[in-house]
Amino acid sequence: MSKRAFLLLLMAGLVTAGPAQVLINLQLPPSGVTIKSQLWNFSLVNTSTTTYDIQVEVTLTDMSNNQRVLAGTSKLIQLPRGARVIKPSDVLPVTYNVTGPGVDASPDGFLPVGHFMTCFSVLRINSDLSERLAEECESIEVEPISPPILVNPSDSDQVELSHPLFTWIPPTPFTLFTNLRYNWTLVEVADLQTGATAIQQNVPLLSQSSLGITSFQYPLSSPALDTGKVYAWQVTAVNNNSVIAQSEVWTFRLRKLGVDTVTTANKEGFYARLKREENASFVLSYGKINFEYFNESNSALVQLRLLDISKPVRRTIALDSASYSVKPGQNLRQLDLTDKGLTAGHVYLLELTNRAGERWYLKFEFRKPD
Repeated sequence: MSKRAFLLLLMAGLVTAGPAQVLINLQLPPSGVTIKSQLWNFSLVNTSTTTYDIQVEVTLTDMSNNQRVLAGTSKLIQLPRGARVIKPSDVLPVTYNVTGPGVDASPDGFLPVGHFMTCFSVLRINSDLSERLAEECESIEVEPISPPILVNPSDSDQVELSHPLFTWIPPTPFTLFTNLRYNWTLVEVADLQTGATAIQQNVPLLSQSSLGITSFQYPLSSPALDTGKVYAWQVTAVNNNSVIAQSEVWTFRLRKLGVDTVTTANKEGFYARLKREENASFVLSYGKINFEYFNESNSALVQLRLLDISKPVRRTIALDSASYSVKPGQNLRQLDLTDKGLTAGHVYLLELTNRAGERWYLKFEFRKPD
């Protein structure tokens, strides 16, 4: 007997048997389920000749203690004869009943982490009565979301800049989030404290909420960091005003260095590369600035602009020339800024614009040459 004939015979048997007239084909991955909407992916087969008005109910039971933590009921759905693929948009709005501690109650929120038995029931709705037509269960594992990963300053690092640039990597899977923002916190670490304890107990030296990018420049308007202190920082990821995950807590201190031991933008042989994001490159300059521009657009001329960004209103600094000739590929250039009236301790932005209108940036802190 062919496979097709066997399936037809099986379905015919189900019809004549009476009770099992709806089949559920679950399409849940065994792992990787993270948000509630991912549960609602399955297909239904109505083997009868009747169109049913149905609701689908899903329950999550913690397999470690056999306690139900979540139940959800779909809106009323029409199920005609034959097969129908159900997508999340077909069941909205879903009514959820949260019974487990610490479970996100929002309709589009995250599932609790753990190993669960997930059961789907198809309920036929007739006036005020309901009849269970089918039920199917499958175990799933909800894995934790990878938190933001701190990048710079690295843990236990000694940084060279009194106003450093903080960078991190977004939580994953990144595509799950619709309105991802970051809360950044910096504290001083007291003697005999760990960084994690300092973050929990100490008043923040500085904090920033609702950052839309994965970097934060310590403001020049804030007091310079002290070489005699240890600092701790942490980033919290927030999606639609709900906390998603927190990074580790890293510590660092400011190292006091002389001009000849600091990697600077005017150090012999070192060229700071211009990048497409304003906060991607940050260096020190002691009168000159060496920069690298990779000319991908084959522009013959580019425009340079220098801005003082230390205050809310940016101020343009006059350069000897606004236009510079460049060649395809790598270009290494030097700007002499010793006679441009730059202020020590201020942060400046070098902006390059090519013929395609693309902007490339290098941010630097100016210090007086010895």
